[in-house]
Amino acid sequence: MRDPDSSEQALIEADDKLCEVLGRNIDLLPIVFRFGISSNVGQSTLGEICLQKKIDLDFLLAVLNTYHSNNYFPNTDSVNLSLLTDFLIRTHQHHKQVTIPLLGSLMQELKIKLPDTKLIITLEKYLNDYVSRLIDHIEFEEKYIFPLVGILDENGRRSDLKTSPANLKKLFGQHSNVETEISDLIIIILQHIPENADIQIFHDMLHTLSHFEKEQIDHARFEDKILVPRLLKLYGTKFRSDAF
Repeated sequence: MRDPDSSEQALIEADDKLCEVLGRNIDLLPIVFRFGISSNVGQSTLGEICLQKKIDLDFLLAVLNTYHSNNYFPNTDSVNLSLLTDFLIRTHQHHKQVTIPLLGSLMQELKIKLPDTKLIITLEKYLNDYVSRLIDHIEFEEKYIFPLVGILDENGRRSDLKTSPANLKKLFGQHSNVETEISDLIIIILQHIPENADIQIFHDMLHTLSHFEKEQIDHARFEDKILVPRLLKLYGTKFRSDAF
């Protein structure tokens, strides 16, 4: 029998076969898709796939290990910011095109099975409010934060700074509730599952929310621990954690 603790601690490396990596942690599959790796994996190693598809191997390993283990995080100064913002945008697209519609579909199933119940009315309102705030957050990042990576000229100087460090501070504030909002929703559901309810649909909803929560936390870590400090350093603003 596989030791779950050993698989959690083992770092994903270049000579690991992708099919075996995904077998250890299937939740990495949508992460892999964001790198354009979506078919014909076979017995290829991560190193071989990156060479074939012209993917930055170090960045892929940094991302996969971050999502695979809570105990891992890459060296903040070594991450390519352009690759990082591209990955974060692809993550936004995944949530808008896949995760949010899936949650909406599960919500509709629950409404059909449990029409007009207090739990479903509360759940739908909470979920709709959260999704609305998330979309606003995504649009804020893509309009004001991510473009900062691409506006340094070839000499490393600011070519056209149209936002301010205040927006980076605002980003921290928006992330402050990421860890609690979905957790609160999960607890509400667990505390109020009706007797004789269709357990499978509740399981599907809870599993989707739990995976979504972990992705959001890892997403925020990339931004708060790498992107924002590096941007503040690039734009000559001293990063002080107590200022945020």
